[in-house]
Amino acid sequence: MIFNKYFLSSLFLITGISGHGFAQEMSEAELKQRAEERNAVFAPWNPADIDRLREEAGLIGPGPQNPYPEARFPDYLKKPNTIEEMMPQARAAVAQKGGRTPLGLADPGDIVLIVIPWNSDPLIQQAIQKAFEARKVEARIIFENDLVNIPKEDMQALADAKALFKAGDGQQESSSFCERLCAFPDFNVYKEFVKKTDPVYYHATWPEVTYPNEKTAELDRNYWSAASNAVIAYLDEHPEVDKVFYRTGGRTNTKSSLKHQGEKFIGNYTYVNHYDLMSQVPNVPADVWRMLEGKIIDPLAYSDRYEASDPEGTVLWSDITPEEARSWGDGSYQQGHLYMLPSQASGRYPYSRINYPAISDNWIEPKQTRTHGIIASTNSHATNHARIEVHMKEGYIDKIVGGGLYGDGMRVSMEYPNINTMLWPFQKKPGFWWLYEAGTGTNPKYFKHPQEILTGQNLSERNAGGVIHWSFGTEIQNGPEPGNTMMSPKSLEFGRQHDLPVGHGMHHHNLMPTYQVRLRDTGNWITLIEHGIVQTCFDPEVRALASRYGNPDDLLRRDWVPEIPGITVQGDYNDYAADPGNYWIDWANSINDGTNEYLGK
Repeated sequence: MIFNKYFLSSLFLITGISGHGFAQEMSEAELKQRAEERNAVFAPWNPADIDRLREEAGLIGPGPQNPYPEARFPDYLKKPNTIEEMMPQARAAVAQKGGRTPLGLADPGDIVLIVIPWNSDPLIQQAIQKAFEARKVEARIIFENDLVNIPKEDMQALADAKALFKAGDGQQESSSFCERLCAFPDFNVYKEFVKKTDPVYYHATWPEVTYPNEKTAELDRNYWSAASNAVIAYLDEHPEVDKVFYRTGGRTNTKSSLKHQGEKFIGNYTYVNHYDLMSQVPNVPADVWRMLEGKIIDPLAYSDRYEASDPEGTVLWSDITPEEARSWGDGSYQQGHLYMLPSQASGRYPYSRINYPAISDNWIEPKQTRTHGIIASTNSHATNHARIEVHMKEGYIDKIVGGGLYGDGMRVSMEYPNINTMLWPFQKKPGFWWLYEAGTGTNPKYFKHPQEILTGQNLSERNAGGVIHWSFGTEIQNGPEPGNTMMSPKSLEFGRQHDLPVGHGMHHHNLMPTYQVRLRDTGNWITLIEHGIVQTCFDPEVRALASRYGNPDDLLRRDWVPEIPGITVQGDYNDYAADPGNYWIDWANSINDGTNEYLGK
């Protein structure tokens, strides 16, 4: 079975037989069958070979020094039935000043606007509102769809119409996240190119949605921008609002989407259901959280090399110039989501480490990575996919092996006209598909959401402390114009002129990475993450500070360690790598029904 799937992957890669041409005449059933066959194509791997691969790829650092941690999942995530059961956690949440949702940055006397997704749990919101009242903060919690004057029933109808994917349908990364984050000036131009180039992939990625009526179809086309405009309109009508918490991710992009009201944006809002609220995420004290993040950032400005590896087959390295290191240290901070590459930390006005979410006045000139090696993954922002290998030379994608339909999406995107030859604004080398992001979660209490997996999604695991999500693109978050905190106008105009993207996309999650930097002129290596565990959680100063609040062993323990066959649990890794979607569905069901053997360990 492994040989056949690897053979098919090689055949698609070498010959380009991916449905081009003859698939135009296929029936819907034939297109679907071909897509299912291709979605099972993966790059085989033996996790026991990671040390050999590190050496072959040119890694010279010490690498991991400890065995893999034992798999576990927190058993305290029980759904509450009353507001009273939630209040201890709600009080912790509204006092939390760190991370993606720093509700504690609201001061007594403030009026805050919290805009929540249409399907948020109302009981959770009542608890948050009540906890804010005790802090003398007025919290206006409003459903996003109500701001847009869209009934909940219409939102449900749209969700039902678009419920066409399940866990393991890796093409979702193209159909959702790439559409928003790659920032094509007209995404339909890209879709038409894909349709002509690879009809099998196109039909699998953008299946025809059967809307119940034209109203629902129109809602799908315009909702994202309409929602942002509705929030802006509310803030224009209510200047008394001091601060805003909005959307579950993408803080910089969300701030930009609010245009002239962006300065009121403080953070995302993740308490939409019981999982995050009833977790221990809000209970990690903000000063402890910030200290462990600061100790990750401090060595970056003095490093001359970084190396990363992961038991799923990721091996990466790059030398770093003194100039790159300085800008890396200056620009890497965003609460709960650190930028672990100079490329991502540049081309922006950085967040302040002192007065977050204030932004510095000093623009950091863009840097392009020179990373060598391989990113291997089975998880993305959108869902899960057959194991993929993305090979890079000097920071740019060289070839892609396996990955099912997700891999096909990356391969066809590499063929888009001019995407490898044009020179983007502010860049020194041409091309779009540069390694751009290494976003790192920092809170040890975050976890992968079982319920999310059962709806075919996977966004939550990127928040977990020690997880790295890599992505590709050529993005200038902020232009160099004074006071400009939106995507560079020069970049946007370039995209419009050439029908080219100006953002980033195609995310790859490594759940058990080891990340190390070497200090310049000393030869000393510092391990920042080992096997997915943030090592500054073991720093004596961090632990001393944490001891003010309780037992540091409990407070700083990573409560979720993923169950990956052949790595942290028994099993054949390649059985998992061929079909991670169904594996994670079974896992989610075992968590929900209480039969998972690692629950509570």
